[in-house]
Amino acid sequence: MTRNVETYSALREIPTDFLTGFCLACAERGSGVFAALATPTEAERFFHILDTAWKAPLGEVDEDELVDILEDFEARTGSVDFGDPGSRTFSVVQSAMLAVNAIAVCMHPNPTRAEMSGQTLETILGSFDFEIGGRKARVVRPGEETATGRLQRLEQNAQASFVESVRSLTRDQDVSRLDRSFLEALRDSCAPVRDEIKNAAASVAELNGWVPPNSG
Repeated sequence: MTRNVETYSALREIPTDFLTGFCLACAERGSGVFAALATPTEAERFFHILDTAWKAPLGEVDEDELVDILEDFEARTGSVDFGDPGSRTFSVVQSAMLAVNAIAVCMHPNPTRAEMSGQTLETILGSFDFEIGGRKARVVRPGEETATGRLQRLEQNAQASFVESVRSLTRDQDVSRLDRSFLEALRDSCAPVRDEIKNAAASVAELNGWVPPNSG
């Protein structure tokens, strides 16, 4: 599958504060995975982390709390066997990582770390596209690019749209920092793709017979 190379390169050109915005948007759209696949306990913990991540750029969260979240996530997942990229565990943990990574990038902006959010969500959605498409692999001849599935393409377009909006904003208004109105509009804009991803994750779970632990 073809990756969003141009967008990831552009992350090295935008103001560093907006790297957090990129990661937050990935996490918000990716939260559809968690909403569909996680247990109630997992979901409660995750959505607290996601909400905290959105507050962090505005200085509304104590730094010690952010550090605690990063350390707790590392402790919980450090010994987890993720299984293959098509497994429920992989999808749940990697989607949770998106919110945690947004916090990490907020604390220490880094374009390579920000790119990891985009790449991670592309990997999850690429596996969903494969499952929903009936696990049909296509032979790729030398020089050809691998076809990108619908969900992954939706995500790539959303990432590219974010970069273009930042370029326009910073070019026209000389803005270099995230503010509340930008973040609120950004979070709202993620809803359509997030809901598409949630529905797709539910379909993949049904196809594979995934049952969250302790759910029945």
